[in-house]
Amino acid sequence: MVTQRRPAAVEPRGLVVPLTAATFGTYLALLPAVTITLALRVEQLDPDGAARSLSLVLGVGATVALVSQNVAGMLSDRTRSRFGKRRPWLVAGAALGALCLWQLSATSSVTGLVAGWAGAQLAYNLTLAGLNPLLAEQFPVASRGRAAGLLGLAAPTAMLAGACLVTLALPDLRLALVVPAAVCLATVGWLGWVLPDRRLGPEPLPPLRWRDAAAAFWASPRRHPDFAWAWLSRLLVFVGTAALLGYRVYFLQDELGVPAERIGDVVFTALLLSTAATVACAPLFGGLSDRLGARRHLVAGSAALLAATHLAFALVDGLTAYYVISVVAGVATGCYVAVDLALVADVLPDTGTAGKDMGVFHLANVLPQMLVPAVAPAVLALGNGGEAYRALFLLASAVGLLGALAILPVRAVR
Repeated sequence: MVTQRRPAAVEPRGLVVPLTAATFGTYLALLPAVTITLALRVEQLDPDGAARSLSLVLGVGATVALVSQNVAGMLSDRTRSRFGKRRPWLVAGAALGALCLWQLSATSSVTGLVAGWAGAQLAYNLTLAGLNPLLAEQFPVASRGRAAGLLGLAAPTAMLAGACLVTLALPDLRLALVVPAAVCLATVGWLGWVLPDRRLGPEPLPPLRWRDAAAAFWASPRRHPDFAWAWLSRLLVFVGTAALLGYRVYFLQDELGVPAERIGDVVFTALLLSTAATVACAPLFGGLSDRLGARRHLVAGSAALLAATHLAFALVDGLTAYYVISVVAGVATGCYVAVDLALVADVLPDTGTAGKDMGVFHLANVLPQMLVPAVAPAVLALGNGGEAYRALFLLASAVGLLGALAILPVRAVR
């Protein structure tokens, strides 16, 4: 298999804009559903068992995501087509995802939500398998922080746009599911059109064996310790974040007394404030990490600040404080998402297998979506109402702080 094993020496002109747009479109399809839309859809269909049913929907979807992106990433490294290695996965995933989100908008049962969300996770993780290797493949080391700073805006702005859609769509959530699907299809199509995708050479590929599929989920910590520490750090930081985002709708209702008809407005306001801070900080810190040639301590500091905001959310007693903490969380998120992504691209085991390796790193993003729904009901059972959610957020803060400490042993990146 012939692939390029060194980072790009020259950045393709103008690629960062369509790449950022496609990443935004994909996250618009995924993240608002995880954090807002699915919770409200579950409450519409199963108001008495909403927390339990939401855990089922999120847990099954995360399990599908856990497997699909890794296998697709490995296969994309081996994909030989006239359209390149990554482009077929990008476009196919966006098209399939549009169908699945339409099904989620039309279903009338929790079972339908489970099936539809599992299909959507499969589809959009095929797209992510094509997107995630592009930072390491297409951008030189010296400009990765700047590019990652722009890419880091995709997730928070997608969440904000999704919250806006939910607010406009309530009580009918169909638009909040169908519009993101259309945006993703359009933006990924744009990237697919302009992407200078790489193609494999004509040499025969080695046979694909079952153990190769298992290797899609593994990178040796002994051979690649920096990558392993970066993986562990991301896992712990995202456990903390998943606990907060996955259950904040119910926390706002039970502890702060926000009525269901105002949830969309409150979440949108908090996201607007935090996203504004993230948009201001991500390019700044991403570019700063390029100029300083240092990323590790910026990642550690921002992860620690993010963990501190989880603690603050656990102690909040009103919406004003909730909004202030959201701004601080936005600053921390802006630095973290930009610099950590660039750091990960710097410590990948091999850019020739970037699809597989980014799939391995993807596990650190997805496992929290499985772990939190599995553990959260037990934590929530220890208390009643808002106090139970406070305990969950306190635990999330402690885990996030461990994530900040786990990045410090990385040695290949300052």
